[in-house]
Amino acid sequence: MTHALAVMTDQHWGDYPDAAEPADLSPGAPPFCPKARAHMVRNLIRHRRRREQLFGAEVFADPVWDILLDLYSSHHEGKNVAVTSLCIAAAVPPTTALRWIKVMTEKGWLVRARDPADGRRVYVGLGADALVRLDLYFAGLQGF
Repeated sequence: MTHALAVMTDQHWGDYPDAAEPADLSPGAPPFCPKARAHMVRNLIRHRRRREQLFGAEVFADPVWDILLDLYSSHHEGKNVAVTSLCIAAAVPPTTALRWIKVMTEKGWLVRARDPADGRRVYVGLGADALVRLDLYFAGLQGF
C-alpha cells in the first residue's frame, strides 16, 4: 500500500505548479530523507503529547492533525497503519476518531484498504494529495 501511494504522489506533483519539491525549497538544503522526516514528525507528536500533559488535552485536541501526522510518519517509515491504531494516535475517543477518519476519507485525504491476510483488519494511508501537501508543509519547516 505504501509503495502504491508513493507512485500516486509522484504523479500528482504537477497539480502544484508553484510548489517546489521538498528538497528544492532552500538552496543547499540536504536531500529529502524519509527516515529523517519520519523522525522529525515522531518528535513533533511527542511534543504535542507533552503539551497536552502540561496544559490539558481538551484545550489542544486536534484529531485531524494527529491522524495526518501519524500516517505521514508511518508512510515514511514504510509501515501500514490499522484503523484501531489510528484511533489511538488521534488521542480522542474512538468514535470521534472514526468520525474524522470517515470525513477525511470522503475528502480524499485518506485511503482505506483491507488487509489481504486478515479481512477483518483495515489499513488507512494518506491519499496522494494529502501526502504532497504534508511534504510541502514539512519541507518548509526544515529551515525553521
